[in-house]
Amino acid sequence: MNQERLYQGYTWTKEDIDDDLIYNVPIYDVVNRKYAAFSSLLEAIKKKDDDPKENGKYFNDHEISDIDFMYMCYLFRLCGSGINYKPKESVPFYTHGFGNFWIVDLLRLRIFDKERWLENIPAKKYSDNKGYLLPMIPGGLRDFILNESLTLFYWMHSCMDNLEIFELVDLGNDYLQQLGYKRQNFVLTAFAMDMAEYYPNKVKRDSKVYIGTNAKKCLKEIYPNVKGIGSNLNVTNDLLDQLCNLTGDFSYKYDMEDVACDFIRYKNNFQSPHHIRMNNGIKYYNNVFK
Repeated sequence: MNQERLYQGYTWTKEDIDDDLIYNVPIYDVVNRKYAAFSSLLEAIKKKDDDPKENGKYFNDHEISDIDFMYMCYLFRLCGSGINYKPKESVPFYTHGFGNFWIVDLLRLRIFDKERWLENIPAKKYSDNKGYLLPMIPGGLRDFILNESLTLFYWMHSCMDNLEIFELVDLGNDYLQQLGYKRQNFVLTAFAMDMAEYYPNKVKRDSKVYIGTNAKKCLKEIYPNVKGIGSNLNVTNDLLDQLCNLTGDFSYKYDMEDVACDFIRYKNNFQSPHHIRMNNGIKYYNNVFK
């Protein structure tokens, strides 16, 4: 209901929603992943005037090729998805979902191609990732971006032909491990989900997915007697399918994975200092766990 109120033209009231935390703290306000704050930048660039958050107006005259946009999705996820839990109070730049991702500033300068993005990566402070741990990469993340990320991306792109999300993740991880790097499960899963959202002819939306730590905790609370949650791909995705069905089939499994993660933060009434300041110093609580 809150997603509908904010982004889909419905007129639900605070009394209808009946949950102070969901109503007042914007990290709990969506079911579908495309509306989540960590997808705000991508939605703005792709949707332009059709972006329901109205951030697309900043990118109306931006023409990015599909291949460059796909590569940007990978770099965006690699650099923390602009996560900083600063709510949007005015312009979106440097808030949650935009962060200090260096490519955003280049886009604002009408620099649209990946080669120039790499040429202009700062020596430091090229991403704002407070609250997010960047992958630990030998030689450092910046060197990886400059020297390896493009060939990894081209390899994954060459494989994208009606894949499932987990299959693209496995292909990317296999490539990384052959080069002596660690797997990037979290980053590659987010990237593969983006591809399913924006290029469903390349990666299927109705795909099996890997799940994060909080989603695993959530599923174990809902299904305490089921073995294999998180470790068994089929078991895990069968449960996600059940939850999609139980909640009205508004979601794909990649949406439900994010909802399950949000639930753990919701249960713990998580609010950043920025959220509390936005709400005039008030800390809100959910109406389920007392």
